Amino acid sequence: MTNVGLVAVSHSAPLAAAARDLALDMGRDATIVAAGGVDGGFGTSAELISAAIEEADAGAGVVVLVDLGSAVMSTEMALEFIDPDLAERTTVVPAPLVEGLVVAAVAAGAGASREDVAREAMGALAAKQSDIPYDLDDAAGAGGTAAGNAAGADPGPDTREWISRTYTVDDPAGLHARPAGALVAAVAPFDAEVRVSYAGTGRGPVVARSMTSLISLGVVGGGEILVQATGPEAEAALDAVGQLAERGWLADGEVKPETTIPAHKRQTGSGLEIAVGPALVWHADPRPEVCKEPKNQAEAYAEAREAVRTYLSSLGDDPILTLQIGLLDDPVYTGRITSAIAAGKPTQIAIQRATTDTVADYLELPTEYLRERSEDIKALGDLLIQALQGRPLGGLAAAIADFGRDPVVVLDSLTPALASEIDPGSVIGILAATGSSTGHGALIASAKGIPVIAGKEIARDVKQGQEIALEPRSGMVYVDPTRAQLHELLRASKEQARLAKTAREHAHEPALYDGRQIYVRANVAVASDAELGANNGADGSGLVRTEVLFADWKHLPTVEEQAEVFTQIAEALGKDQPITIRTWDVGADKPVPFFDAPAEDNPFLGVRGIRLMRRFPDALIDQFRAVIRVAQCANIKVMIPMVTNLSEVAWARKMFNAAVEAEGRPDELPEFGMMLETPAALLNVAAFDEVVDFFSVGTNDLIQYVAAADRGNSSLSRVADEVIPLVVDLIADTVRKLASPLGICGDLASSEEHVPQLVRAGVASLSVRPALVPQIKAAIRAIE
Repeated sequence: MTNVGLVAVSHSAPLAAAARDLALDMGRDATIVAAGGVDGGFGTSAELISAAIEEADAGAGVVVLVDLGSAVMSTEMALEFIDPDLAERTTVVPAPLVEGLVVAAVAAGAGASREDVAREAMGALAAKQSDIPYDLDDAAGAGGTAAGNAAGADPGPDTREWISRTYTVDDPAGLHARPAGALVAAVAPFDAEVRVSYAGTGRGPVVARSMTSLISLGVVGGGEILVQATGPEAEAALDAVGQLAERGWLADGEVKPETTIPAHKRQTGSGLEIAVGPALVWHADPRPEVCKEPKNQAEAYAEAREAVRTYLSSLGDDPILTLQIGLLDDPVYTGRITSAIAAGKPTQIAIQRATTDTVADYLELPTEYLRERSEDIKALGDLLIQALQGRPLGGLAAAIADFGRDPVVVLDSLTPALASEIDPGSVIGILAATGSSTGHGALIASAKGIPVIAGKEIARDVKQGQEIALEPRSGMVYVDPTRAQLHELLRASKEQARLAKTAREHAHEPALYDGRQIYVRANVAVASDAELGANNGADGSGLVRTEVLFADWKHLPTVEEQAEVFTQIAEALGKDQPITIRTWDVGADKPVPFFDAPAEDNPFLGVRGIRLMRRFPDALIDQFRAVIRVAQCANIKVMIPMVTNLSEVAWARKMFNAAVEAEGRPDELPEFGMMLETPAALLNVAAFDEVVDFFSVGTNDLIQYVAAADRGNSSLSRVADEVIPLVVDLIADTVRKLASPLGICGDLASSEEHVPQLVRAGVASLSVRPALVPQIKAAIRAIE
């Protein structure tokens, strides 16, 4: 069943958005689109209203509420722009915007017809009229009957027999829209007239079949209501109200909400949704001028550093923020600052120079991934200068709240700190002038399900309030999109939302192709990925990235510490689900502090993965021990990365056997597998098939090695993309040679475009980003 959509039209964009949010807090299942303002100022736009009507419609029609006179004219023009069939099922009502939208949202969310939703909206003024009786004639100096109390001719005494019962409204918010709607629904089936009075104030009686009238009683939490009924089924109607009261004033089958956050703000997506909204332009760059210097430079720096530490620590325990906090104690970075201060440089100059020099060091690193980490240094320097100048740190969250409507945040650089400030339900998307999708700030925002596009110079030209449209899948940005562009984006957005909703509804069902189940598993890089994967229906995990899990640790984790983390992941995903743990994949673009690997001219072709572990055999044995320990109570597998030849597998097996002996030769041993990431491994896969239990293709590395193109170098992305068909062919050839199951755990597994080719090729499982599990399952089911 589809519900009636609602559109709030106002001359003020913040007013329309605020009315929408208030209404959604009452009618959480409603679809409401705000269409307010024009060109960042006051006014109404027929184009914006027509787009809003199209967005709000799900097939059951739309009810439009307006504020002032010209809003009516703009809405009438908008009806001429849209499809005639949609215009036919759109009703514009002269109801009060705020009150009408609230009751209409409840009615629409309950599945009422368009006519009933419009009728409820029109009756919304009753609550206010009963609260504030007002005599129009007296106000004009002519005397007469109050408009709110005009009742027509005296109907005479009521001689009917009424049955009465008293109930306590124990909803904390009283008899508000949700319980009032439930009361209306409870008495609707019965042949009886039911009325309600508020015992606490004597207000009433009002008819129980009108939600707006019930709300007008003003019943507070814990208040008593007198419910009276007359007619053939009066007793049954009162029994239904009694059952409603016993359920806590929840409709039959309704679950008590766990949060007061409106439904449209509780749901986070994959971060790939189309985002359209007004721009909130955020300027976070520090002032270039040097502030008045304090007397004690070293003390001023120490205070600024502690202020930044406190601010970053307040934003949570995200590993990226932990790493940035660690930079505050980095001997190279901080040493440059303190040395300059000791040499007589002003503190701000010392920070600026140290930041510039350290950024320059990072920009000389061998891979794009590592070079992008310079953004974190620059962001930290900016924060230190802000603190030194006595300016408040952060503030983006407050700016979003003050904006008054859900914006597309536009800024120069999306730092980890700023990304951590953002509530996923408070913004539509983020556009940054610098950086990339692999920047730390973008990773934090994307993990929250916020669409992000970074590295777009056009962001510097955006003005406050301009309409912005983001299409993350293609990286397209539209500033002040045309009606045609907006129409197409909204159409695509609705289609994406429809497909995503369907995918979520079937997320926990198996994904079948040609009669066989294709397992869709979740890649786990942080512990929360496991819970997200489980919520999205993941069939376990096909890749636990241990080097990322422990990247912010200062010491090599012990057997016990690793086992504890692995157990948490297994418990989150389900101990009966397969969990594949990859051993330390350290080196190249993934350094960790407790493995000291020397710098290399070409680290992607250097000592990394299982090659590096030959230098740290005890660390690998300890990790194997942790995996074996958890395998006694969960379905755990283990695999080794960056394999090129059989001798590497033989050595790793030797370390594994040493771990088995150290653990007392337990009965339950994890399956032993390997990554297929190098062309040499694929060419010799038949030989590997005799010594391992399973394979997983790491397509990220495999593509870069086949294309001879560094995967971190954005200028070579086209070269890498062009070899993907060849890589798929290689995977298909590999499947035909194997007796063991083959899975995919690289980014290619998360690509809806390439999933059909991989599945037809015969892969057994796909391990993907946790948020994409439902979509990938749906893509598998759709293969013809």
